[in-house]
Amino acid sequence: MKMPKNKVKYNLRNVYFAPLTITEGTASFGTPVAMPGAVSLSLEPNGEPSIFYADGYAYYTVSNNQGYEGDLEIALIPEEFRTQILKETLDGNAVLVEDATIETSPFALLFEFDGDKNKIRHVLYNCTASRPTIESATNEEEIEVKTEKLTIKASPLEGGLVKARTSDTTSAATYNGWFDNVYLPQNTVFGVTPTTLSVEKGNSGTATIQNAIGTVTAVVTVDGEVSGMVQASVSGSTLTLTTNSETRTDVQYTVTLTDAGRTTGNTAVLTLTVTA
Repeated sequence: MKMPKNKVKYNLRNVYFAPLTITEGTASFGTPVAMPGAVSLSLEPNGEPSIFYADGYAYYTVSNNQGYEGDLEIALIPEEFRTQILKETLDGNAVLVEDATIETSPFALLFEFDGDKNKIRHVLYNCTASRPTIESATNEEEIEVKTEKLTIKASPLEGGLVKARTSDTTSAATYNGWFDNVYLPQNTVFGVTPTTLSVEKGNSGTATIQNAIGTVTAVVTVDGEVSGMVQASVSGSTLTLTTNSETRTDVQYTVTLTDAGRTTGNTAVLTLTVTA
């Protein structure tokens, strides 16, 4: 569906939260729950680029995307958010109780901005919220409404996924069902680059993992049998393959990566050659 392009955006509406559960690196989301009364949302990028200087100038810049951090201002935090995310509990008299020994839960945050042509819908996948300030004041000549504010931190999921938003060409089904379920990317391909690598015996080599959603594991095999001659480790989007003095150079190693966050298209393969 190609929609007219917006020239401006304004207003905040349709804020939802969806409880997030992470099991063995795989993220799953509950049904989004409405948070009526949204007043404002302001999130700043979190994470500064790391710059390596050489030859008298900025030789290489490393991206450092740590998500976003800021505030969600709302008329009144709904009870569902307090019980499901802030983990306040209802006692036998239906009184909300806060317990310092209970940790809060992560969640996805969904919302939309109005545009001059169409709405722009967003989701932040891995959010945490701090406890809101307790605040009010006595009435004077006019009633002054006191809003509540949540400090939100939106971090990347283990596979690197931070957020998604609708575009000018988002399908009608995806756009209309945005608040029914938490949207997960469908057209990204899990992979590794390069797909072939040559490493000198006793050294290490690296490759970049692309578009992982969940925890990535790596297994090294030779002719279908698991091999301990090469050690594979995964850290974020980096695959490191380490050889040693005993690593054979007369065989070809197959490194199979598996993304636990996917049910289809969840494997990628790298072929490793070790030279003397």
